[in-house]
Formats: sequence, structure tokens, C-alpha cells
Amino acid sequence: MKKLYINLLLAILLVCTTGTAWSTVWNISNNGFTFTPAVVTITEGDTVIFTLGNNHNVIEVSQQTWNANGNTSNGGFTLPFGGGMVIPTTTGTHYYVCQPHSSLGMKGQIVVNPATGIPDNTGSVNVLGLSPNPANYYTKIQTGLSDGETVSVNVFDLTGKSVLMLENVPSGKDLNVSTFKEGIYFVRIENGSYVRTAKLIINR
Repeated sequence: MKKLYINLLLAILLVCTTGTAWSTVWNISNNGFTFTPAVVTITEGDTVIFTLGNNHNVIEVSQQTWNANGNTSNGGFTLPFGGGMVIPTTTGTHYYVCQPHSSLGMKGQIVVNPATGIPDNTGSVNVLGLSPNPANYYTKIQTGLSDGETVSVNVFDLTGKSVLMLENVPSGKDLNVSTFKEGIYFVRIENGSYVRTAKLIINR
């Protein structure tokens, strides 16, 4: 678990220092002994959230180990039983397996393409700001929406657990975070097929 938090903090630091302000959240679940989807292609800095059964975990392995349905870690990311969050920090293909079920072929791939450094402004949501950030009890959601448009809001903690979900949230709404513990969270907004994520720090 300690290694997971270290990897996540390093990933967050990389995102901040490279100036990548926006990311997409990708969701992977399991259907029995199969990851769904088995392959995702993402952009560097995107977030991948695994929502798995309690008897499944995730461990990154080499391509050779992956091809052989093995489960020896290559020193990359690991997630506990039940899943969690990964923010890949290197481009290329990341091979992973469910450690206790790799021999059954329970495995997947995350293909990471380099970030262009230019936000995708497709759709009406073209800005995501949280102010203040760091926040203590409230933060204002600044989405840059056109008049009358709203978004759904989902807040995740560092383990990938959703701690707050709201629908039909207008730009400029105060988000009540008074019940959140101090730490790092990810706020995801969604408007149709368009998704953006910003990091939120709670500091009291």
C-alpha cells in the first residue's frame, strides 16, 4: 500500500510539473476473470481507475511475463484487492495481470501515448478551475460553461473510491468539502461524452 501511495504522489508531481492541467478518467472493471476493457489507449497524465471484485488485484509485469501468463512484478504499479487508481507516468504499453488469476489469462494492457500539452477544447466545457485550491471547507467549481449548461461532478480519493457524486451542477457552484479528510482528491466533471479532471487538495 505504501508503494501505491508513493507512485500516486510521484505521478501527481509529474502532472503538476509538466503543466498538464487536464486529464481523462478511464474505468476498468472485471467480468469474472476478464478485465473489461482488456486494452485501453490513453494519453500521458490520464487517470485509470480499476473497480474490481474483492478477490482481484492488479500488478504490472513485463511483456514476457504477461505473454507467459505469469505474475512476477516488474517493479511498476500495483493495486490492492478491489482495485484503485493508476496514473501512468511513462509512455508505451504497460502490461498488467491479476496476480492470483494470471494463470487463467486474467490480464490487460494500458497503452500510453505522449501528451501534446494542448488541452482538448472539444465541447462546451473548456475550463475547469477549483477556487480556492488548496481548500478547507468549500471550493468553487469554475467550468467555463455556456449559459444554462451543467455538468455531473464526481470526486475520487487517492484509492479511486468515489466520495461524492452530484448531478446538474452549474458553473460557479460551491462544492462542500467540509466532511473530507485532509489529502489529495480528483474532481471529475462530465458533460455528455466530454470529461475533464482536476486535482483538489484539502488542507486545514
